[in-house]
Amino acid sequence: MLENVKVLPNGPSINPEDVDISTTLLGRHISAPIFISGMTGGPAATLKINEDIAIAASKAGIPMGVGSQRAMVENPDMSFTYDMKKFAKDLLLIGNIGASELLKYDKDRIQNMLDSIGADLLALHTNPGQESVQPEGNINFKGVYQKICELSGSLKQPVIVKEVGNGISKEVARKLDGKVQWIDTQGAGGTTWIGVETYRSKGSYGKAFWDWGVPTALSVIEVRSAFSGHVWASGGIRTPADIIKSIALGAEMCGMAKPILVNENKEGSEGVYKFITSIMAGVKAEMAKLGFNSIEELRSAKVEISGRLKDLAEQRECMPANAVI
Repeated sequence: MLENVKVLPNGPSINPEDVDISTTLLGRHISAPIFISGMTGGPAATLKINEDIAIAASKAGIPMGVGSQRAMVENPDMSFTYDMKKFAKDLLLIGNIGASELLKYDKDRIQNMLDSIGADLLALHTNPGQESVQPEGNINFKGVYQKICELSGSLKQPVIVKEVGNGISKEVARKLDGKVQWIDTQGAGGTTWIGVETYRSKGSYGKAFWDWGVPTALSVIEVRSAFSGHVWASGGIRTPADIIKSIALGAEMCGMAKPILVNENKEGSEGVYKFITSIMAGVKAEMAKLGFNSIEELRSAKVEISGRLKDLAEQRECMPANAVI
């Protein structure tokens, strides 16, 4: 639905070299409002993928997440596939565990999981849609919200609550407000993990929910309307235009996954780095055309919202204050 968003010009076009797309996270300088979403870890074969991504992310000056660390919690011998600071010591690293795992693991175990790889933040992924289709899925989420509230603030690292491709609504965001500092929308529109698990299980149940969830653009709008903390956008973010639109809608950072993995598969670390820097150059170029000098200016941009996104934002009573009606 990002195609239903148009960012209005801020003034005459400027030189891309004069555009500053840097931002900050945890008091650290970040080259661009981009992060690499967590994808993998565990089996030995995943080490090369995470290593390539870590080296490229560190070189480009952006954060990186690892895939679910459940595998290393259950089998510490797998920890080396997540320990990316041994390859990139200055990397801002995001740990990851399923929120439902908090019903099994206590706070000390989670803290040790993060400390063992030097993680700077913890992403707690909520994925009931995926779990409901996954053959070995855990569909018991009773008590998870309370566990999230108990964990947040008791760790050394801040907590991000994220989805895995089905988005977060304003009702969920409102419940999390004041309980966690970050929400990563990870909305519908990118990889569908319900679809992946449907293929894995060779079942038909998941087909009915293939595209279930809140689209990324709408999720950013909804979360921003109900949550006073930091909002990140991910789920189908592919282009510089997607990033610019997401930030104008209220996101602070934008996550990418599939294109990162595709480029790693083609050319390893260098392929990932070339892709990231091309996206950064594209963001600068498009911001220059629109007359924005910085990410901070872009956050206050006027936007036109049309089509189905406009209808849904109005129905959900969460139209952004910077939208031109």
